[in-house]
Amino acid sequence: MRSAARRRGSRERGSSLLLVMGILVVLALVLGVLASILLTDLRETRRRANDRYAVELARSGVDWARAWLMEKGQLPPGRLKVEGGEIEVRAEELPSGGRRIVSVGRVVERSAVLAARVEVAVMEVSAPPASPAPPPPADVSATP
Repeated sequence: MRSAARRRGSRERGSSLLLVMGILVVLALVLGVLASILLTDLRETRRRANDRYAVELARSGVDWARAWLMEKGQLPPGRLKVEGGEIEVRAEELPSGGRRIVSVGRVVERSAVLAARVEVAVMEVSAPPASPAPPPPADVSATP
């Protein structure tokens, strides 16, 4: 009788162990899925931040080129390296006499380009001011 009770007690202890192991496996799976979701979200956030920074670099390049053109009449030389990226600017002459400024902003880490964006701006040549119209002739035929 005692051996039957002993066998039943050892089976109960074994079933408790299996229950605990099952719960741990389920928790490990849940944590694995949550970690995967978190890493995916983190990568997406980083990609969006790099894209946004590339846009800001490209816009800054347009402003940089405009300032150089207005002050010195020419484009800045070469690329401008900034923290986390670089800006490359070029200008094209338009038939109207204006210029198209093309700026490329790149987010760079080590030697890899993580994101790049292009910004284009057109600077038109303003027409010289028109001379004012002459005043109408005075009416001399009027009688007092």
